[in-house]
Amino acid sequence: MSNECEKVEVLRVTEEKAGRRRSGGVRDEYKALTRQRLTDAAFAEFEEHGYAQSTIEDLARRAGTSRATFYTHFGSKSELVEGLWDVVRRSLIKLYRDLARAEVRDRAFMEQWLTLTFEFYQTNRQRLLAIHEGIALEPELAAAYYDRTQEVVDLVAPLIESGRGVARESARFHATLLTIQHERFCFFWILRQMPFDREEALHTFVEIWFEQVGHDVE
Repeated sequence: MSNECEKVEVLRVTEEKAGRRRSGGVRDEYKALTRQRLTDAAFAEFEEHGYAQSTIEDLARRAGTSRATFYTHFGSKSELVEGLWDVVRRSLIKLYRDLARAEVRDRAFMEQWLTLTFEFYQTNRQRLLAIHEGIALEPELAAAYYDRTQEVVDLVAPLIESGRGVARESARFHATLLTIQHERFCFFWILRQMPFDREEALHTFVEIWFEQVGHDVE
């Protein structure tokens, strides 16, 4: 029995001896642990074999459970990937929130911020490759991808609107182009490892982003 399952069993026995009956408490915790095992297994499986080559049977076997158990937690492999994607994106969204809250966005700040975004793609390279493979294959993931891009646009557009004095819809259009350009470049450069000079890429992006959302220290 795994350590996690042992903890659940100890909790169940302890509660029974104490005469407490918390409705579904132990069962819910066990379900959460199983779901986490499936999620961890999916991360590992996708990193090793990619999205297309990994089957639900592979994920369930790696998690030490069954196909039937998988379907009690996820409706499909693409649903699982969408959840994994949301987990991975949290640190990227945090970076965009940091950008939106920054009081100073001079060139030095933009260089530091963009460097952190590049590091995000490098750190999560294998996971993002699998996720993008799923996006390319699954229509529902492609639709979810579009929805997620709007979250980033919502953070960047107000900076363009206030900083450049443009209308809201125009600011959203600029933000969409800016963020998609960044994401697509990182996809080809970092994820697909196309040969680009890092310093030149960083310098170019600093100038592009500074023009749109930056401002010098007064």
